[in-house]
Amino acid sequence: MRETRQIVRVNGRSIVLFEAAYRLLALPLLLRMADALMRFSLHASGYSYVTVNNLVSFLGEPAAIASLCMEVAVLLLCAALEAGCLVTAFQAAAESRRLSVLAIFQGGLSKTAAEVRRGGWPWFLIAAVHSFLIHLFLLYRLLCHVRPLKFILTAVMSERWGWLIPACVVALFIAIAVPTAFVGFGCMVEQRSFKGSLKRSLELLRGNYVHTALVLSLSNVFVLAAAVLLYMAAIVLTAVFAVHFLDQRIELALLLAARDRIEFVLIFAAGIALSAVHYGALTVLYGYARGKQEEKAPGAPDCSGKEPAHGRLLTRRNALGILSLLTAVSAVCVADAVRNGGAGGDWLSEVEITAHRGSSSSAPENTIPALEAAIEELADFAEIDVQETADGELIVFHDRTLKRMAGDARAVASMTLSELSRVDVGLRFSQEFEGTAIPTLSEALEAARGRLKLNIELKNLGAASDLPEKAAACIRESGLSRQCVVTSTSLDYLRRIKSAAPEIYTGYIASAAYGAYYQDEAVDFVSLLSSSVSRRLVETVHECGKEVHVWTVNRKSELERVKLLGVDNVITDNPILARETLYAEENAEHLLERLREMIR
Repeated sequence: MRETRQIVRVNGRSIVLFEAAYRLLALPLLLRMADALMRFSLHASGYSYVTVNNLVSFLGEPAAIASLCMEVAVLLLCAALEAGCLVTAFQAAAESRRLSVLAIFQGGLSKTAAEVRRGGWPWFLIAAVHSFLIHLFLLYRLLCHVRPLKFILTAVMSERWGWLIPACVVALFIAIAVPTAFVGFGCMVEQRSFKGSLKRSLELLRGNYVHTALVLSLSNVFVLAAAVLLYMAAIVLTAVFAVHFLDQRIELALLLAARDRIEFVLIFAAGIALSAVHYGALTVLYGYARGKQEEKAPGAPDCSGKEPAHGRLLTRRNALGILSLLTAVSAVCVADAVRNGGAGGDWLSEVEITAHRGSSSSAPENTIPALEAAIEELADFAEIDVQETADGELIVFHDRTLKRMAGDARAVASMTLSELSRVDVGLRFSQEFEGTAIPTLSEALEAARGRLKLNIELKNLGAASDLPEKAAACIRESGLSRQCVVTSTSLDYLRRIKSAAPEIYTGYIASAAYGAYYQDEAVDFVSLLSSSVSRRLVETVHECGKEVHVWTVNRKSELERVKLLGVDNVITDNPILARETLYAEENAEHLLERLREMIR
């Protein structure tokens, strides 16, 4: 460990900066690619969503197989490039040479390109195996947050043989990784062929298998232990903040939402630390094994080797150009995700929570304050109702008349947007919201942009209405097609939405579950009265590759029931209660209780 610390210290700052930059640049690109390939595969396979029940059949589709192969190829390339960069950095550190972040990237590119030219593709697989083992625990924690894999993992692990399959896979990867521990140095430092590097690795490891495996394992355990301690400390600090500064009704919901975000940040940071420590320890072990074999006196590890020629294409200027291009493309992906909705974000929720008509228990329903309240109460979606005015404008309003919301008996359809904009729909709810106006659909979309997904319910105004086409055009113009879903009680409306904008996901609203309505091509998910939903229905809909949303669930007992049924989205008037019930852990509740007692 002491030698590892010494070798990490030489280029430690550059290594950390490189790893952070590399992952921050690669992650948005990989997520966007995965999202695009997933959408392509779903469309080509005739599915709308991947669920527990249809996962196996989906993975057997030709489009899914082709997409998966492409993703695996890109991941192998990324793993090999990262390994090449880290070997470059630690090789230089072993020779007491300091490198900049750009020099590390240029060296990694050069080494990876050399392997491609030599046909050293097996090294790419070996690098991926090593990366998998380095990040094994982090990958497990990440997969536990991904739907539908979390349900599969839970089901498999509950069986007596559940641990056998993953244990066998891990054992196989370890059996591959230990003998090939020094193959990367053989390929990229000594410039040997893959076969020659494998032979060299076996020679260096002779009599040192257990020692090498033990050192690498302990290094990784040390980093993971530090990450767990940081996670616990961050949770306690978040809880202290919640108890001190927040309303008690939102304390637990905030802690539960913050818990996952803290874990994701630490997974990212721990991944950087694991890679740096692992390759640092590996460099030390390689240097000493090489020195021992060559009968050199023990001392500073000697990792000197032949650097591959950069070639005309891999000059410093070109490396900087490649890095700049990756940065620009990644920045565009991030900006688009922030502005128009992230790629793949819905994979990381066990059950998504939709605030009914915005947070209608905290602000006047279907208003901008209701959307703001839904964001504050940590809802994933807000459901809003859309209909037309007399002059053909789209507004967010539920009822046919203004009677309930404003005490005015006039029908909404008989009034123009100008007339409706002067109606106060907030005063009846509370004096705090006096002067609140009825928003247009465009205003609601802008208010939710990048912060809240929208479930836009189109009120059934009859076949003669052009509401579906107008709504589709409005969503497209806003650029929020991936941040919105459209629902209706009219299948005809959904078909017209699909005709106008096929990329928009659509949901059929039904108060009773009869017939095979979920098989309609215009239906991507179903939105059902919660009391009409059974486990068998949920499984049947999931087998068709579609999701089940339920409404309107406000009681804790019903929230617990629909969670057990495996529904995908819960529409509620109380997002805070929903999050506390659907995601609650006794440890979080006990922590808050103890902190309150200590403060008193």
